[in-house]
Amino acid sequence: MGTGGLGGYYGGLLAQAGHRVSFIARGAHLEALRRQGGIRLSTVHGEIFGPGVATDVPGGEPSPDLVLFTVKSYDTEVVAQMLRLAVGSQTAILSLQNGVDNEEILARVFGADRILGGLVYILSVIEAPGVVTQTGGPRMVTFGEWNGGVSERVTRLAGLFKDAGWLATISVDIAREKWVKFSFICALGGMTALTRLPIGEIRACAPTWAMFRQIVEEVVAVARARGVTLGPEVVDGHLALAMRLEPDGTSSLHYDLTHGKRLETEALHGTVVRYGREAGVPTPACAAVYAALLPHDLRVRAGAPS
Repeated sequence: MGTGGLGGYYGGLLAQAGHRVSFIARGAHLEALRRQGGIRLSTVHGEIFGPGVATDVPGGEPSPDLVLFTVKSYDTEVVAQMLRLAVGSQTAILSLQNGVDNEEILARVFGADRILGGLVYILSVIEAPGVVTQTGGPRMVTFGEWNGGVSERVTRLAGLFKDAGWLATISVDIAREKWVKFSFICALGGMTALTRLPIGEIRACAPTWAMFRQIVEEVVAVARARGVTLGPEVVDGHLALAMRLEPDGTSSLHYDLTHGKRLETEALHGTVVRYGREAGVPTPACAAVYAALLPHDLRVRAGAPS
């Protein structure tokens, strides 16, 4: 569900490995996928073709064993309703989305026992209709049962994913892992989008680099207030990770902003501000990013030229 840079890449790997994959897309991208009979991947390791059926409406027989749920967070509720008649009693739904509340939405619709949570570190975009280009990132996928623990289906899927070329690992506490990544993408996405600059220039400017750190600290504080066990090592680890990124690295939020697309502002900084308010945790840096980026998202939603 959502054959963009993320779903297209990982779905394409599954298709290339011989699994039966349906690519749900729309517009020119959908037409190109239909014309090609699948998706083309341009990766740092070479060119890949993943054959599959492309459609704009999920459904048909048989019901899927697995749904890769990779739509933008602002579409989660609507797309979940679209899926209701398409999934079967044994269908697992794996969210690889940004944010920390998408799985809760999916659990309300399908039941928590159906839901797997996951997170990915990758840089990939739709380069042209029918073509997804992966430009960087470690490509690591961490996933697990949303209710925690390790199940037979997670173990089975991990083997299947690895055979298809995924760099997949299992987490016994995926909710915590989602918050760890969330604290990083709020900082990286927020600062690259706010400044319209890559991480190298953010690191080189002391006040801007300090704000990057502050965003991580605020998200960690909010997570702890909500009972998630994150410590100061998360802050230090994220700063070290950001220091290792290529100087010209940006983020999906930066890409969407600079290309006039809708922003995941509510799912990222808006969620931090809302949760912080509920827990009595100050979030001034996240509030500043949210206030600065929200008008751009509202403009796109209204159909105004960007």
